[in-house]
Amino acid sequence: MTAGPSRHGRFLFVCYPDNNHPIGGVKQIYRQVELLHQAGFSAWVLHEGKGFRADWFESAAPVMDLETFLALPPDAATDVLVLPETWARNIPGYLPGIAKIIFNQNAYYTFGLDSNIASDIVSYYHHPDVRGVVTVSDDNRRFLVDGCGLNPAFVHVVLNGIDGEIFYPPERKIRKILYLGRKQLQHARIVRAMAESRPFFRRYPFVELGRLSHAEIASELREALVFLSCGHPEGFGLPLAEAIACGCLVVGYHGLAGRDFCHPALVEVPFGDLLTFVNTLERAVGAFEQDPEASTQALVAHALALRERYSLHQERQRCLSVWPAFLS
Repeated sequence: MTAGPSRHGRFLFVCYPDNNHPIGGVKQIYRQVELLHQAGFSAWVLHEGKGFRADWFESAAPVMDLETFLALPPDAATDVLVLPETWARNIPGYLPGIAKIIFNQNAYYTFGLDSNIASDIVSYYHHPDVRGVVTVSDDNRRFLVDGCGLNPAFVHVVLNGIDGEIFYPPERKIRKILYLGRKQLQHARIVRAMAESRPFFRRYPFVELGRLSHAEIASELREALVFLSCGHPEGFGLPLAEAIACGCLVVGYHGLAGRDFCHPALVEVPFGDLLTFVNTLERAVGAFEQDPEASTQALVAHALALRERYSLHQERQRCLSVWPAFLS
């Protein structure tokens, strides 16, 4: 498939500044492009630097750099630019006249990432270039429609698929407790410090997962009995979903968007209540130990239900029902 304009249209998913750290939103961009490409659509991940592509996960998504795209040149008759929610203020000056879709993967970042709130941000969603909004969870759609006043017909949901080939409950688990070295890392480390002072946890080593590939993270989740869910706020909550899919005993935060799928699998803790976190963790692990067979059956049932709801097949179907509709 060539990089030039297609008579069916061409999707360019903006994905810069270039970053090769494990970020779920980047992987989701690649996944949507890959699915569209496989279905015969012209779709590209648009990076800034020549030769760059994220490589901490496997993907066949085609990649284009900004210089190449601008030299084609962009075509208002065929091109559709897909912009992240953090780019909304750039819409009026970024290749004006080219159709744009806002790919809002975390509605809780819509107004900004810190206390410097852009109170007028929703006005950019009504810019003439914007054809619609795509998000990744029903929770985020409710935020955008009910909270931001966007037209329900304007906001669409694609799914994050869970790869059942690598995220699945194994026959045996190891007595260890995992957490990611990402969002709310301070919370996880404090819970760990408190837990390690208690005799109960002497048989449960804590493991902080740093910068690993997607396959390596899957391997760790399959192996570990317990996962601490500390992500907040989340647009979907992929680590939480993947931990459930691996049959982990998951304790912690739903991250808001995780409410779409986490119950009853998650042993929930109020956000920021670290004493309740460590107490709940001890009770949850203790309950597992009292009846490991029944507890394992419940964890496997949760895993199977989530893997069916968020299968790669379901992800593909939703992708191909949402994005191509913008071309017409």
